[in-house]
This record gives sequence, structure tokens and C-alpha cells, in this order.
Amino acid sequence: MKRLRVFFHEQTAKWSSARGNVRIDRWIPSGGWRLLIVYVICSGVLVIGASLLLYSHSNQMLSDKVDLTTKQTVVQTVDSLDRMIRNYQNLTYTVITDRTILDQLQTYGEKESSPLERFTASRKIAESLSIRFFSNGDIRNVHIIPLDPASNEISTSAFSPESKNYRTEAWFQKVIAADGECVWLETRKAGYSRSGQSSFAVSRLMKLDSGIKYMLLAEINTSVLNDTLAEIKLGDSGEMVMLTAANRLLSTAKREAEEDEYHIALMPGLTAHGTARDNTAESGMVSWNGSKQLVVAGRMATTGWLVEAVIPVTEVAKDTTRIRNTMLISLAGITVVIMLFNYFMQRRRNELNIRYMAYHDHLTDLANRKLFYEAMEREISGAQPTQPFAVLFMDLDRFKLINDTFGHAAGDQMLKEVARRLKLGLGSSCTIARFDGDEFLILIPDCVGRKEELRPIVEQIMAWIQQPVLYHEKELSVNVSIGISRFPEDGLDVPTLIKNADTAMYSVKENGRSSYQFYNTAMAKKTYERLALERDLRLALERKEFLLHYQPQIGLETGMVGGIEALLRWRHPERGLVSPEVFIPVAEESRLIVPIGEWVLYTACKQNKAWQDAGLPKVQVAVNLSIHQFQHAEIVDTIARILRETGLSPQYLELEITESIAMHDVEQVIRTLQALWDMGVNISIDDFGTGYSSLNYLKHFPIHRLKIDKSFLDDMVSNAKEREIVAAIIVMAHSLGLQVTAEGAESLEQVHILNGYRCDDVQGYIFSQPLPARAFAELLEKRKVYYWSGKAVGGGRGEA
Repeated sequence: MKRLRVFFHEQTAKWSSARGNVRIDRWIPSGGWRLLIVYVICSGVLVIGASLLLYSHSNQMLSDKVDLTTKQTVVQTVDSLDRMIRNYQNLTYTVITDRTILDQLQTYGEKESSPLERFTASRKIAESLSIRFFSNGDIRNVHIIPLDPASNEISTSAFSPESKNYRTEAWFQKVIAADGECVWLETRKAGYSRSGQSSFAVSRLMKLDSGIKYMLLAEINTSVLNDTLAEIKLGDSGEMVMLTAANRLLSTAKREAEEDEYHIALMPGLTAHGTARDNTAESGMVSWNGSKQLVVAGRMATTGWLVEAVIPVTEVAKDTTRIRNTMLISLAGITVVIMLFNYFMQRRRNELNIRYMAYHDHLTDLANRKLFYEAMEREISGAQPTQPFAVLFMDLDRFKLINDTFGHAAGDQMLKEVARRLKLGLGSSCTIARFDGDEFLILIPDCVGRKEELRPIVEQIMAWIQQPVLYHEKELSVNVSIGISRFPEDGLDVPTLIKNADTAMYSVKENGRSSYQFYNTAMAKKTYERLALERDLRLALERKEFLLHYQPQIGLETGMVGGIEALLRWRHPERGLVSPEVFIPVAEESRLIVPIGEWVLYTACKQNKAWQDAGLPKVQVAVNLSIHQFQHAEIVDTIARILRETGLSPQYLELEITESIAMHDVEQVIRTLQALWDMGVNISIDDFGTGYSSLNYLKHFPIHRLKIDKSFLDDMVSNAKEREIVAAIIVMAHSLGLQVTAEGAESLEQVHILNGYRCDDVQGYIFSQPLPARAFAELLEKRKVYYWSGKAVGGGRGEA
């Protein structure tokens, strides 16, 4: 390792020499000092003369300047507020022209619509309003109010009971009278829905082709006005406010609150039909309480509201004194000397900074990809056959979870701390770069290209990164997956070495993360096969290569089929029947599971409805939901649409989720499950006991069934502890009012034990293997009854 340190000390010296030192005499040519002194003296004389001239005229100049500057500020503020107001108007326009929302409003307003259709329509409308408006944090509430008093408003936050008489208020009639034009409503301290929070509003009438009328009302947080005006500084005692034509405040003032009358009277002419025009501002002097105030006002083109700046004359005089003092101080002309001298120095510093920024990551201060590639090129060109080197490709595991949970500031802090630890631990001996996002590259040179020398270094790097990072008194931790390629064994050029290190890193990801692997040629073959499988998987839906098999769930009390589970199968044209254990992980990782899962849902519901229409027994069909399906924003609407299109009653659909789904954003999971439950769909927890089991979610989630995983049944006959676990799960579930299904039963002894524990249903090969739709229809048609006394009834495989 001593050779390694010496090597990198030499590299560091080489880089320092290449960058050079900043020398003043390098940038000022011989004889330039005399010219610089002449420039300084001349500049000083000019500054002194200009200062004396301006001093005598400063009072009038400053008054005119304050008046002009304030007018410009008011005009710019009016333009800024007009743009903001137009943005809100555009939001309302996108709603009244959105065909999807209009269709849902038509459904919601029709008398013939069923409660489910009205519920679905109102939910879709509310979600659309949230997506359109709440991406802007200034929107407080959005309401769509039917003009028909018999219908309820659709709101992101309901009107308070105190505001239910809004139909008689002046603003409501004003919007109706506008007949579809955009109407801006003045600020109310308690808001238009009486939420207790100050807001102003934009509203307009919506007319459907069918004649149904609605009113769109969007309440906007008054803080957007206050914040915009508060950013404008008008001295120590000046202020800028928004007013109505009646001189009532739309924003907060220093002395009054919203809706109050402003203590400064309007200038003559600035009434509802005043002279203030677009892109202009009027100014004048107004007396109040014995003192004069400079008032500058402009009118907004969109709303007709006034933006008014008020500055006491004493503030102008105070500024005059400050400017005079500043002018006197500038007589020395020192600033000119500093400016001229700094010009030459800053030019050199800028060149160095630009070069540094071009070769370094701005967040972590590590080398960027370009600098790392150049370092590798130099290493390759100078490498000897006996001096190999290694490239480490690192990716932080589950880094996205930190960003999503604690915000990007926490993620940035994590990245900076990882970079600091790497630089501190490896020093200048290695080149460290941030490759992209949460990925890092490390070039380890010289003799440590051999595996036995690399292992302790890699393990030490993993230990550094796994140490917790303190963020706002919380300890955040990540693991790391590392892939390693070596020169010359794994590549002779930069792209190949980095690609192979990346391949090795993804091999670590596929095998459980939080480890490291050296590249080998088998990884490349495995990566190619996975890509080929993913390619075929993308075409499988189009080619109709997927099919469903169905496995019965037998009620132990009745011995009859009490439910069905739909199981996905893939008949590949070349590979034959591909095991779900092979293609489901690929579908999950590539997010293809979302369209595939929707196809499974639709096909299972359609098949179950077809069996019911054929007169077969009505039983519910269970379909597994992946985590990506469940987290999809439109999952509830998708299921409602599928039930509507297939005609299957919601009570005959059961959705199976795993415990890992239940652990992601618990509040959102509860909202989604509750929406499905309210729709009438049954929910079950699949593979119970194999994930992050929590009794807390059993208490809060709207579920009706637990499914015991097959792993608990495998050793149940011979292992007393396994039997106790199964018995405990069943007792606990029954005490919570939940049904229990045991999966994977393969022997009569297992069935006897489960029956003794009062398990509700059993699913497994002891009764039937998964069957194609036609074969399963024949099973249902026979209405077969199973006994477990040891004697089969009805004949055929799968009976106990």
C-alpha cells in the first residue's frame, strides 16, 4: 500500500502543477503599474467632482427618483399580480373545458344515475380538481356547486354549517349574473367556506350541454397577496397594499386587517372608474394625521383592484440624508482602486472557478463523470501489465425511500455525507466521482487490482457508508451495493470497465443488495437473458400469451368450493409454460406488472361473471395486487371501471395484498383500502406471517380475511411449534372478526389439523391443482362436496 500512497502523492503534485498558482505579476505587464496609478488618480478626480455636483441637487433628485422608482415598483407588482391572477383564471378554464370532468358532472347531475355512479363521478371530479389545483400550494379549497339546491356540492373541503346559506349571499348572485364570465371575489377573513382562514376567490358559471348548471368556486390563500406585497421594501415605514374601489383592504396592512377600510383615503380619480390604466401608475400627496404621504397607485387589468404604495415624506428625507453621506464617503475614490485591482484578480479566479465547476459535482464537490473518465484514460495509458487497477461502481440501496419520506434536503445531506466519508477515508489515493443520482465511481490504482487486496478496502467502504447520518435529530441509514471491474482482466477501455462494474453492481441488487461482487462473464449473459425476457414480456399482452388458471378454496365446514384464486400463467411461444417465479420479478422491476395486473383483474372478473350467468354457483374470485398496482394513483377508479365493464358485483371480487404493501405510507393505504371497501370489494392479507407482520394494521385496515402462507403448513404435521403458530394466527384472526384461509395444503393430515383449529377455508393440491377456465367450470358444475374422513367423494384427483 505504500506504493499506492506514493503514486497518488505524485498524481496530486502533477495536478497542482497543472493548475498553477495565481501570480499578480503574471497578469500585470511590465510598466503597467504606472498606467494603473494614472487610472486610479483620474477616476478619483471624476468621482469627487461628480459627488460634489450631485450633493447640491440630491434632495430634488431623490424625490423624483423615489417617485419614479415607486411607480416602476407598483407597475411591476401590478403586472406580477395580473400574471398570477391569469394563471388562476386559466386553471378554471381548463376545468370548464375538460371533457372528462364535464362528463362526470353530467353523470353526477342526472337523476337517473345510481348512487355508485354518482359516488364514482364525484370521486373522479374531486381527484381531478386536486390534481389541477393543489399542485399549486396557494389554492385552499375548490368547490363545484350545483345550482340545483337538491344536489350537494363537490368540494375538496366541505362548506362549514355556518356557510350553508351562501346561495342567498351577494357574491353567489354576482357569479350567476356574470353568466359564465370569470368573477373575482374580494377577500374574506374567514373564507367563503367559513374555514376560518382568510381567502379570496375566483368563480364562474358552468353550463353543460344538457342544461345542468354548476358554479366553480376556487378559494385562494390571501397569503399569496400578503407574501407578494411583503417582499417589496418601501423604507422603514412605507407599505404596499391591495384595495377595492371602495377603499377596503384585500391584503393585510400595518394598521388594519383584510376587509377593513384603509386609513389612507383614495386619491381623487382612483374610484371604480378612475384614471389608473394598464402599465401606468398615478402618484400624489395625501395628508393623514397631520403628515404628508406619497401615494402611488395602479389598477389591475384582470380584477380592477388597486395596488397602492404609501411612503411617508419623512422616509424620503431620511433616505436623502443616507445618500448624501454615502456620496461624501465616496469622495476618497477608494472603491475605484478596488474595482480596477479586483478586475484583474477576478478574471483569473473566474477562469479557475469555471474549470473547477466543469469537472466537479456541485453538490458533493467530488469529481464528475468527465473528470473521472479523463483520470481513467490517464491510468490506462500509463498502466503497466504488472500494475492493474480497479473500478468500483456503487449505488446506495433504497435511497429513494429517504427522498420520499424525509424530502430531497435529507437526500442531499446523505449524499454529501457519503462523499465526505469517502474523501476522508480514501484521501487523495483514489479518484472518487459522483456518477449520477445516488451512484458513485471509485478508481483504485496500482497494485490493489488483485481481489485479495481489494476485499478489505471494499468492506471498509461499506462500513463507512452504513454508519447513520444525523438529520434534524433523526438517524438516517443506507446500505450500498458495489460492483467491481479490474483492468486489464475485465476491459481495456473506459466504457467497458464502467459497464462491467455496473453489471456487477446490478447483480448484487438482484441477489439481495448490500454486498459487493467482482465482474465475471456469466453476469453479462444473465443480463442479456433478463433483457430478452423483459422484451418478450412486453409483447406477451399484445400476443395474448397470458392465461389464467383457477384454484378452488374449500370451506372446511361445508366441504364445498367457497372461493377461487386466479393465478397468472405465461405460455411463451418458444420457452413453453414459463414459471411465475421467473417472470413476475421481471414484470415487477420493469413496472410491466401494472398493465399485466389490470389484464388479470379484468379477465378474472369477466370469467367469474360468465360462470354466474351460466347458472354455476356464485363464489368470489381472489386476485393478487402487486405493490406497483396498489400505489397507482388510479387503482380505485380502475377497479370500479373493470367491475362496471364486466358486470360483476363487487361482493364477488376479493383483492389480495401482501404485508409489505401495508407497510408503505400507511395513511394512503388506509384511504385506498377504505375506498375499495366502501365500493363493496373484499380485502385479504396474503402470505400472512412472512413479511413485516403488525397487529396494528389488522386493527385499522378494512380487511376481512387472512391467508396463512404455505411455509407454515409444510412442517406443521411434524413440528409442534409450527402448529402452535398456525393455531395462534387462526384464534387471533377470529377474535378480530376475520376469516382464515390456509394456502398450500398437500396432505390429509394438514387438513385434519386445520379443521381442528377451526380454519375457515383450505387451498392446495390436496383438493385440486390450478385448472384452466373450462376445467374449473366443470368442477363448479359438479357442485362437488369434499370430506376428510379419509374417504373420497365423487372420484377423481384432488379429493380428500
